[in-house]
Amino acid sequence: MHAGQNTTVAVNSATNRIPALEPEDASPEVRAVYADFQRRMGFPAAPNFIKAQGHSLAVSAGTWGLVSNVLVGGALPRTLKEMLFVAISHDRQCRYCEAAHIACCRMLGVDAKAVEAVIEQLGTLEPETTRRILTFGLKCARNPQSLDDADFASLKDVGLTNTEIVEVISMAGLAVYANIMADATGVSNDAMFQTV
Repeated sequence: MHAGQNTTVAVNSATNRIPALEPEDASPEVRAVYADFQRRMGFPAAPNFIKAQGHSLAVSAGTWGLVSNVLVGGALPRTLKEMLFVAISHDRQCRYCEAAHIACCRMLGVDAKAVEAVIEQLGTLEPETTRRILTFGLKCARNPQSLDDADFASLKDVGLTNTEIVEVISMAGLAVYANIMADATGVSNDAMFQTV
């Protein structure tokens, strides 16, 4: 891929093992989860990811609780957390989450070259603080037991607080959880990811 090209991800090849539960077929409580997810994430419609979980109010509301508090809320900027979501999803080969969060990056105005660097060459990403955060988050998602004092020092050296470090760890966990949900349910990519 060359700088300036639109960053896209191939549609996952899995079939919908758990079909999306469309709003008109969902309970009022699940429809409320869909509506809040759509509104706060900034999508034109509720994505297939949350609609596949709509078969269970406990699961869809629980997932939305995690997403709304860890990804949408918190001390760290959402743009940074979306970039971390892309990096982890790419590393774990979750095509759905990678496509979804590249779309979120675009919606939030993240530079296409920065998204490309997250995917293709993380070591070149600037600024250094962002690169360190994403590198730490990737290591946490891959093998949290391998984190050592030097990894934490690399974040504290660029001014991260314990609050922010805990958010990076939580984002790594959320991305892994979302990757599992998307891949296990076989949810298909939303067409809107190419247009937002």
